[in-house]
Amino acid sequence: MRRSLRLCNKRKTHVVPLDLQIEILNRLPAKSLVRFMVVSNSWQEIIGSKSFIRSFPFRSLTQAQPLRFLLALHDKDDQTGRLSCSFFTSSYSLSSSSTSLPTTFLSKITFPLHCRAPSYSYRSYYVNGLMNIGEIVCNPCTGKTISLPRYKRPTFSTRFFGYDPVNNQYKVLCITPHRHSRQCDFQKIKFVTFQVFTLGAKPKTWRFIDCDIPHRTWSKCLCIDGSVYYIAYTGGVTMSMMGFDLNSEKFDIFARVSEDMKASPYFVSGSRTLINYHGKVAIAIQPCYCESPRIDLFVFEEGKQDYKEKSFDNLPQLHLHVKSVINQAGDDIIFAPQHSRTEATVIHHDLKGASFKMMKFEVDVKGDWFTDSNCFVGYEESLMLL
Repeated sequence: MRRSLRLCNKRKTHVVPLDLQIEILNRLPAKSLVRFMVVSNSWQEIIGSKSFIRSFPFRSLTQAQPLRFLLALHDKDDQTGRLSCSFFTSSYSLSSSSTSLPTTFLSKITFPLHCRAPSYSYRSYYVNGLMNIGEIVCNPCTGKTISLPRYKRPTFSTRFFGYDPVNNQYKVLCITPHRHSRQCDFQKIKFVTFQVFTLGAKPKTWRFIDCDIPHRTWSKCLCIDGSVYYIAYTGGVTMSMMGFDLNSEKFDIFARVSEDMKASPYFVSGSRTLINYHGKVAIAIQPCYCESPRIDLFVFEEGKQDYKEKSFDNLPQLHLHVKSVINQAGDDIIFAPQHSRTEATVIHHDLKGASFKMMKFEVDVKGDWFTDSNCFVGYEESLMLL
């Protein structure tokens, strides 16, 4: 930056070099950048370019970044029945002693009229600054939304959301099984159809794609490094971790689900959460209600069978769900309620010290009451214009 300023002064010109403009813009919040796109054609080209969006936000490699949360509070209008969602963001340092999390309001979106199901019935995925909630995709930072194209039998379909960093594209994968097939009915798994929708593509339609690996989804998904991962039945009672490459749009069996994992307590009846465990796909299995709370953490590696990384036994009775395991040593767990109508909280559990700390988001909501809350860890702003 100093070199660019020296060149600017030496030439005695008021024109700011392009590299300096990009670096300055990269340090600004996304909301400001969206407004600045109307300043000039050159700024619109810079901010809207794929390279700039891909590189945003600017980060110093030598500066430790705090943990950032994205809080989504759902509400429903009693008179119209319309669903809405308000987004807040907050930062947290693991060394902090505070039990409150000040928040910054981002935006509020209103669902389309046809979306009247309870908010907790929609699967929500957050990936690289954008969120997929049921039949819409939204940018929490800008408040902009788009509705996914309609398709047949949405009740029976499963949608997964992911980001392809190679082409800077967001895609939705829709998997629709045979209407009358059961979860383990492998004879009818071959009738499953697969469709993909690419945000920003024209025409705005679903595309049918081929899959030569018959399977039926069993879990939610997780997106890491341009691939969507999920557990599925791949034959009888055989289960596998499926991988879907968002760039090539090809499926593969990423890893096998072991009998040890299926024999884990609460594998069927408990909570199963796919998490990013230091860049690897992992699943945290925990009971929904149990006198002795426990978490079994299994990690998947490509071409191998899952292995148990560790079990956490010294847990408080929280009745919460794992959101993330953080720190290189995997010594901290972030919990959050699956659904809450009264307060928005997260729990930071330090396994080294066997201690936990409850932190409440400081949000200004009407009557301190909402129909549902959801918390996502690792929030980043996105410039993607929907």
